[in-house]
Amino acid sequence: MNISSLVALDHRADWRSFAKKLFELQDADPGYLLLARAKIPNMQKLRYVLAWCTYYNPGIAAIASEFQGAEFYAYLRSVYTTAARASERRHFRGQAGLKALEQWEARYPRPEDMVNACFGDTYLDVRKNMKDMAQMGDYFYWKMADIQDTVFGLPVDFTGCEKFMPKVPQQGAELLWNLEPAEWDFNLVQCMRMVSRHIKQVPHALHSRGLLLQEAETVCCVFKQHVVGDYKYGFRTAKAVKRLRAVEKECKTAKKLLDGVWAGGIWTPEKVNSVIERM
Repeated sequence: MNISSLVALDHRADWRSFAKKLFELQDADPGYLLLARAKIPNMQKLRYVLAWCTYYNPGIAAIASEFQGAEFYAYLRSVYTTAARASERRHFRGQAGLKALEQWEARYPRPEDMVNACFGDTYLDVRKNMKDMAQMGDYFYWKMADIQDTVFGLPVDFTGCEKFMPKVPQQGAELLWNLEPAEWDFNLVQCMRMVSRHIKQVPHALHSRGLLLQEAETVCCVFKQHVVGDYKYGFRTAKAVKRLRAVEKECKTAKKLLDGVWAGGIWTPEKVNSVIERM
């Protein structure tokens, strides 16, 4: 893998090649893959997921996952004012975020129970289960259903749920639709069927099934980032690695999660370092 050529690769005019390379590099959802592969107890993975939903920071989530019960929530509060938040959680601030943590702890003193309470057979079930959870909107409804399916291997049926996709992947869907020589106006359902058909035969990195609507949603999301210049191949893996390395000395779990990155057989520390140098 020539990192310089990889990072410079431009597929803004070719979404099909983009999708193929994205999954070939296991860079579509590296956060899911590393967590699924990490050799940590399942209950700790559930705590990691809930902590991830606060600041969307793998390093903070790794540390938090080592605590249980009240100590878990206490740690998340202790870093509330200083935590580096990803863009997906830029609004988890002020009183709204603190009230959310207060509600979560009151309802689910064991944080693992909150994540389990989210899970359902279909995306709509997950959405219904989460509707009264503070600071958990459309983005995290989809995210939690995806995590249930991908990380924990508990299938979720996303059939007919295209309209519930978060905003960015819907924008990405329209961008790639406009690359097609179609004579009709953009239609989200038709577009997602087109993307799903294209990736259907691509093997899943963790499970025996091929890729489905939830992976097609990821293609659209990351393609939008690629088009506007926020994403180049390897960037998603590199960002996760940087967050975990930042806490590796103080957190044994971070090392185990990093091992989950290397276990995919695609990335090595040296290759990720080369991507980081080009970010």
